[in-house]
Amino acid sequence: MIKNILSKRLNSVPRGAYFPLFFWLFSGCAFAGNPPPVAPYVLPGAPVFSHTIAQFREKFNQANPQTPLPEYRTIDTGDDGNTVILAASRIDETLYSSTALEPVSGKIKTIQMTWVSPENSTDKLSREQATGYMAALIHFFSPQLSLQESRLKLDSLLKNGKEKGRYIDADGALRYVVSYPGDREMTLAIEPVRLILRGS
Repeated sequence: MIKNILSKRLNSVPRGAYFPLFFWLFSGCAFAGNPPPVAPYVLPGAPVFSHTIAQFREKFNQANPQTPLPEYRTIDTGDDGNTVILAASRIDETLYSSTALEPVSGKIKTIQMTWVSPENSTDKLSREQATGYMAALIHFFSPQLSLQESRLKLDSLLKNGKEKGRYIDADGALRYVVSYPGDREMTLAIEPVRLILRGS
């Protein structure tokens, strides 16, 4: 349903900006020939982070002045079901951040970074910028990791993602989802996981 809604809006979104939107749709599925299931954060009662997107952006930019995030702009999908609110932030022509928000609270259900290589190029500098943002994102949600450890975590995620095309790593209260179909495109998503206490 959401896929059909978004497909009607592609012409109104700048070229490349819809890459992260489609990753939202498929972050809960395998890249096989089977129809994708609904992404887990779209389901009723899915967990959310404690931050709204505005709170996240303010704190992220304060902590990472060298890798600031522009304002997130909501995308009108026409989804009368009010399942999630979609928003995206265009960092430059190769790098985007996107998010799905809980409609009532505005809190984050998933936060993503997507890098798409310039046409006819595998620009090393733009890729390095993208991995810098991704490592900063990991560090934000896992402050117990240093920036260097966050970079090592990202390297491990991307290595697995490159080998498998898509990779999910559940780590405590976080779920990392990597889409890495080739050297010219990659997406990292971070999502909350509801922890279930033993015996509950």
